[in-house]
Amino acid sequence: MTALPPIQVTQPETFILESLNVDDESNQRMDGRVLYEVLRLQGKNPIYYYFRTQVELIKFAEIFRASGYRYLHLSCHGDEQVLQFTFGQTTYADFGAIFEKKLNNRRLFISGCSLGNEAFAKAVFEKSGGMYSVTAPTRKVFFSQTSSFWPAFYYMMHAWDTEAMKRERLSQVLERLTEVFEMPMAHFFRNTGKKGAVDCRQFGGVAVAEALVPAKEALPGEPSAVV
Repeated sequence: MTALPPIQVTQPETFILESLNVDDESNQRMDGRVLYEVLRLQGKNPIYYYFRTQVELIKFAEIFRASGYRYLHLSCHGDEQVLQFTFGQTTYADFGAIFEKKLNNRRLFISGCSLGNEAFAKAVFEKSGGMYSVTAPTRKVFFSQTSSFWPAFYYMMHAWDTEAMKRERLSQVLERLTEVFEMPMAHFFRNTGKKGAVDCRQFGGVAVAEALVPAKEALPGEPSAVV
């Protein structure tokens, strides 16, 4: 059995896990796959896996840990209580347990409706206290948004620094892109000034609310929202 790399040793690369519904599959609405292809074109070395059940997710969590990759990007549906997969779902607490200690010294990015909430972030931080951050949308999102937002996000982060995602730059990029794509995001992190409490920065809420043409409707042929 190959020994796992030390938890503090990571590569500045993205590990993508995706699980959507059957309708998304048949219509090729897979923003995680889109992100994988774009990152490859940008000269990065992403890893992509598609899964359908929690049993598969558990295995891929182990593969993620063994990869030593620093960024986990999850594309799935969700709401204020669960993460939804092709066949089944999981609670916030169970998701945190599946990735227990596997997210230390890493960042988690999520493309899924309404998962940018405090309950989810705390459930993950509770099991991976050394994690850098969780970033996710605060409301329903469209495939046409997520498939554009995330490639732009990673491009802007890597164009600035290919070896790390610094907090200041991350905030600047989120401020710009949440307004451009009208997609509010929440960014959760440990605040050392508050004795390590899970803290949050909101991005895009005001800008989207005041937008002249807020993205409330899907593009032609797309479901009303990714939920």
